Amino acid sequence: DIILYLSFAIPILVIIAVIYFVRRGLKKGEAFADKLRLSIAAARPATAMVVSASQGMTGGDINRIIHLKLQVNDGFSPPYIAKTTWFINTLHFDKIREGNAIMIKVDSINRNIIYPAENWGRYSEGYENLKTNAKIYLFMYMYLT
Repeated sequence: DIILYLSFAIPILVIIAVIYFVRRGLKKGEAFADKLRLSIAAARPATAMVVSASQGMTGGDINRIIHLKLQVNDGFSPPYIAKTTWFINTLHFDKIREGNAIMIKVDSINRNIIYPAENWGRYSEGYENLKTNAKIYLFMYMYLT
């Protein structure tokens, strides 16, 4: 009799636990998105010259992960170099050629965080290390095989 109850109770408990953790993760994602939205809204407009642009390891067909090195001119300090990673629409790759000027937004707290002010780019936090990690993974693959 107890085995029958346990055979129904354990799957139900597992389902409840999965639903709990999925909802918890979604709430954290919403909180992060809200914080990012506020940070972008508070950012200062500026211009930047593209020093270099390189494609990341992953991306989709329309939007690709692009690592940018920009010379930022925010009007408050001398021009400086900042690195950022954005999702960029492939139809607009001509806008990120070396030497092109683009509109950006500089984070109000950390001037090295650069958001796109153009609709063809999206800020992508967390992808800036893909280039470095890809080199490490390639080295490990070559070394271990």
